[in-house]
Amino acid sequence: MATRTTVTPGRPRAVDGSMSRLLEAFGHVPVAAVIRRGEDLPRALASQVPAVFFLRAPAFHLGPLVWAVQARAKLAFVHIDLIAGLGKDRAGIAFLARDIGVNGIITSHSGLVAAARAEKVIAVQRLLLHDDLALPSAMSALDHARPDIVEVLPGVIFPLVVNEIRSRLPLPIIVGGFVTEPAHRDAALERGALAVSTSTPELWP
Repeated sequence: MATRTTVTPGRPRAVDGSMSRLLEAFGHVPVAAVIRRGEDLPRALASQVPAVFFLRAPAFHLGPLVWAVQARAKLAFVHIDLIAGLGKDRAGIAFLARDIGVNGIITSHSGLVAAARAEKVIAVQRLLLHDDLALPSAMSALDHARPDIVEVLPGVIFPLVVNEIRSRLPLPIIVGGFVTEPAHRDAALERGALAVSTSTPELWP
């Protein structure tokens, strides 16, 4: 009886951490697949999304997951704040950049943004805005950190803050959080978002 051999993709020899590639990719398909459960990854790999955002995966599973994404010519991002078993510090950033070879880092912490940029990977800073009082401190954090991309959450708040963010720091913006319907995606893109990030597979083209 024939047996099936599963080959785990190895790490690519060269990892592209350039913003130009990401901007071009999102220009064609402005959606990033957010992966919270491993069983959702095959669908993301088969889709046309150019980027995959990993949330909550255990650190010791990350390598094969990231490399599977890159083997499909997609960019792999890891939310370091949420990864179990990995230090939320410069050493953790260095591990993801050098040992795993991620294309980008997602974090809410300004200090880690600087570390990601030092490692020459794309730095995405998350802004979780629960009310209007959070915006001034969030803008100060952006001014200090200077990430490559801002991810604004929840998506519903994006129209209220986009002008202020762009007036102070004209960065590419991704919209995430509660982007579950085509109308949510379309509204964000119409207001100038670079892309949306969503864990809703039906929105992965």
